[in-house]
Amino acid sequence: MKNSVVLLVSLTMLIPISSRAQNKPLPVKILEQLEMAEKDMVNAISNGDSTAFKQIAGDDYVDINFNGIRTDLRSMLNDLHNFKGLSVSFSEQSQRVYGNFALRTGRAELSVTGKLIAEVFYTQGWVYRGKKWQFVHWQGTMTQDFLQKK
Repeated sequence: MKNSVVLLVSLTMLIPISSRAQNKPLPVKILEQLEMAEKDMVNAISNGDSTAFKQIAGDDYVDINFNGIRTDLRSMLNDLHNFKGLSVSFSEQSQRVYGNFALRTGRAELSVTGKLIAEVFYTQGWVYRGKKWQFVHWQGTMTQDFLQKK
């Protein structure tokens, strides 16, 4: 029985996974819309605007912040007012696209009233569905440079 399960799992790994979304790349016009979606996301957070954030984030949104705390969409919407006044500056950005999913990485400086409070390496996940980009994932890890300054 155990050998049968291992064989079945091994065989399923050999079957290529495909879908229309993977075979047909997103048009450049749609990929360009991701820049504006990211700006809208940052504005929603900086304004502590849970209504705007809910329009941008997917129901499956998950955040794992640099303190190791996991947050889902409901929790984020409840806590968003705490982020009002936060400024975010991105650098070292790169992007990879897999079908209708975009993975963005880089460095972000987080400031409040001009004072740097954190610098993180981040990963963002965005999925294109319902004819718009939805923010579904954030993972931030404090940079060693920032930790050494503290």
